Amino acid sequence: MRDRRNDSLFRRRLFFSGLTLSTIGGLTAALIALLAHTGRIGIADAVLVAAFTVNVTWLALGLWNAVIGLALLLVPGQERTPPTGDITGRVAVAMTIRNENPADVFARIRTIKDSLDATASGPLFDYYLLSDSSDPAIIASEGQNAADWQNQLNQPGRVTYRHRPVNDGFKPGNLRDFCRRWGDGYDILILLDADSLMTGATILDMVRTMVRQPRLGILQSLIVGILSPSFFARVFEFGHRHGLRCTMAGAVWWQGDRCQFWGHNAAIRLKPFIAQCEMPYLPGKGPFSGHIICHDQIEASFMHRAGYEVRVMAEESGSYEGVPPTLPDFMKRNHRWCQGNLKNLKIIGAPGLAAIDRFHLGVVAQRFLAGPALVAFALAATVLACSEPAAADAFPARSALILYGLWLGLLIFPKLAGLAVALRCSPARYGGALRLMLGGLTECLFTLVLTPVGAVGATVFMAGLICGRSLAWDQQARDGYRLSWRCALAGLWPQTLLGGAVFASLALFNPGALPWFAPFWLSLLLSVPFAVLTTSPALDDWAQRHGLCRIPEETEEPAEIAGLKRLKARLVPAHARHEGIGP
Repeated sequence: MRDRRNDSLFRRRLFFSGLTLSTIGGLTAALIALLAHTGRIGIADAVLVAAFTVNVTWLALGLWNAVIGLALLLVPGQERTPPTGDITGRVAVAMTIRNENPADVFARIRTIKDSLDATASGPLFDYYLLSDSSDPAIIASEGQNAADWQNQLNQPGRVTYRHRPVNDGFKPGNLRDFCRRWGDGYDILILLDADSLMTGATILDMVRTMVRQPRLGILQSLIVGILSPSFFARVFEFGHRHGLRCTMAGAVWWQGDRCQFWGHNAAIRLKPFIAQCEMPYLPGKGPFSGHIICHDQIEASFMHRAGYEVRVMAEESGSYEGVPPTLPDFMKRNHRWCQGNLKNLKIIGAPGLAAIDRFHLGVVAQRFLAGPALVAFALAATVLACSEPAAADAFPARSALILYGLWLGLLIFPKLAGLAVALRCSPARYGGALRLMLGGLTECLFTLVLTPVGAVGATVFMAGLICGRSLAWDQQARDGYRLSWRCALAGLWPQTLLGGAVFASLALFNPGALPWFAPFWLSLLLSVPFAVLTTSPALDDWAQRHGLCRIPEETEEPAEIAGLKRLKARLVPAHARHEGIGP
C-alpha cells in the first residue's frame, strides 16, 4: 500500500516547484522580450539574462515560501499543540565557543540552566562548555568562570568545561570530540552556539517532541535575535523576524520530513548522529578543501539519508541568537557562510542522498551567488546604457518599470507578508499598528541600501576565493559599538569606488539613465555613512524611545533575557582581562 503522506508531500513539492520555476521562467522571458527592442542580443545582453536568472531564483523561492506561509498563518486554528508527558533518558546541553567573551557565554548557558531547573525535568539535563579558544587570557577566564559556577552548585558534575588545545576540524571537530567522550551517555543533545539563548519551556517542548517521535533525528527551532545596542541590529532583526515568519511556515509545508537545519538551537538524536553524521575531509588545496566549516546542511542530509526526519518548529517560541551589531560584522558573517556553503557543493554528489538533500545543499550555495549576479547585472546594464545612449528613445520604459517593480516586490514581499500577519494577530507586541507600519517602511529603505552594498561585498569576497584567499573562522563581534569613519571606509571602499564609477560613467555618457540606476549607485555611495550612522548610540536610543522597529521582547521582556542581563553584570567580562577582545 502506498504511503499517502509521501504522496501528499510529493504533490506539495511538485506544486511548489511549478510555481517557482514558472516565476523564474516568466520573469526571465520578460527580460528577454525587453532586450529584444534592439533587434539583437549581444554579449552584454546575454550577461544580463544569465545574471538576472541567477539572482531571481533565490527571490522566487522566498516569494512562494512566503505566499504559502501567509495563507497558512491567516487561517485560524493552525497553532501547534505542545506535547506533554515525561522525558525519558538524559539530555545534554552543549555550547561550542571559540575566543568569545566568557562573561557572555557563561551568562547564557547559566540562564538556560536556571530556566530548566525551574521545571520538574531540570535534573535530567547536563551542561557542557566546549571550548576551542586559542587566546591564553580567554582560556584562563573560561576556566575561572567554570570553576566559580561549579563551586556554586550542589551537583557540580552536571556542568563540564572542556578546553581543546587544538582547533582540529573547527566546530564540527569540537562537536565530534564531545560525541566521542560523552555522547553515549545521552539520548538527545541540545546544541547551542556561543550567542544562543533558549527558554526552558522551549527546550522541554523540543525534547518531548523528540521522545514522542522516534524517527525524528533533528528538530530545529525558529531562531530570532536578541538586540545588541545598535540601530543596525534593531532594524535588521525587525526585518529578519518578519521575513522569516511566513517564509519558514511555507517552507515547512512542502519540505516536510527534510527541513532546514541551522546547526544550533536544535535538538539532535545522538545515536544516529554519532553513527551517520561525521564530517568528511575534502581533499585538495585552497579555500574549498580541508575540514568542513558549515556543517549544518551536511549533517541534516546525512541524518535524512540514514532514515531520520529533519523538521523545523516554524514558530517564535523562546529561541534566540545574537545579531551582528554593524554592517561590516554582518558582511563578515555572510562571507563565512558563503565560503562554507560553496565548499559544501563538493558533497552534493555523495551516494545515497535524496533529491531534497541535494536541493538544500545546492540552493543554500545558490543564495550566495545571488549577490554577485546582481552586481553583474548592474554592470552589464551600465555598459549597455553607456554604449548605446541613442537607443534611449526606443527603450520600452513602461515595460522596464513594471519588471523593475516586480523584482522589488519579490525582494520585499516576504517581509510584507510577515508584517501583515503581525498587524492582524499581534500589533500590540510591536508597539501598535502605526509603529509596526513605520518600522516596516524604515526596514524596506534599509533593505534597499543594504542589498547592493552586501552584493558588492560578496562579489569582492568571491573574487578572493577564486584567487585562493580564505577567511579566518574566528571570534565575532557580539556587542554594540560605534564604528569609526576610518574603519567603515577601510571595509567599504570597493562599494564607494564602484558606486562612483557607475555614477560618473552614466553622467558622462547617458545622464538620462541615472535615475534608473539610482538605487544601485546611490546605495554604494552611501555605504560608508550608512555603516557609521547605523551604529550611532544616539540614533538607537531615539529609536528605542519612540518604539521604531520594536520587537516583542522589548514590549514584554522574557524572564530569561532579564536573567541574562543580570548574570552578565555579575560575571567577569573578557575585556577586563584582555584588551584585544571586542571590536
